[in-house]
Amino acid sequence: MKKMTVRLSADIFDYCKSYGQVIERFEVISLFNLVDDMHSEVCKFTIREGIPVDQIKCNYVSNLIVLQNRGREYTCLVRGTFSDDITRFLRTYGSKFEHPIVFENDCLTFNMVGDPEDFNTFVKDAALKGWGLEILSVCDYNPQVNGIFDILTPRQKKILLESYREGFFDHPRRINAGELAEKMGMHKTTLLEHIHKAEKRLIGHILEQVA
Repeated sequence: MKKMTVRLSADIFDYCKSYGQVIERFEVISLFNLVDDMHSEVCKFTIREGIPVDQIKCNYVSNLIVLQNRGREYTCLVRGTFSDDITRFLRTYGSKFEHPIVFENDCLTFNMVGDPEDFNTFVKDAALKGWGLEILSVCDYNPQVNGIFDILTPRQKKILLESYREGFFDHPRRINAGELAEKMGMHKTTLLEHIHKAEKRLIGHILEQVA
């Protein structure tokens, strides 16, 4: 079993075109109900400066319940009706998705899990339909190992993986915290805070499994 991370041009869906005017970023964290074209899901939205939260509602979102709010970031239970193009897309490929599905900078980024034959079919369809497909990575997929990282925020995961790749955890280190922070475009204290929080979450999760 393999996992492929891909990026598509978001303008393949009218839904995303309209949302780009009010939303900087949104993540479909979990799609737990899809009957005909009706959907229920948990999403995390980052709305643009000065946009009220009720602007998240559109033709495809009829009911929105805010579960958590931090500044411009809203985690919501969303219900509504998908457009025909999204319904067809999910019916065809949705069983192979691994959440979250992220919309940002006019692009959709998500993981697909399956065999190489599944990926080949998707890649051919994307090329045929002009979806602007970019394959970001392909790797082995182990549900137990990958599940460990679910406890991290996307930012923590990104920083931890980049720190590992750059040799921050090597002994002796191939890169120090200051150099790594500069390379990643953040302050050293911010970098170390994210790394320490990620380490604590991972260690705590592992200890809970064996306790």
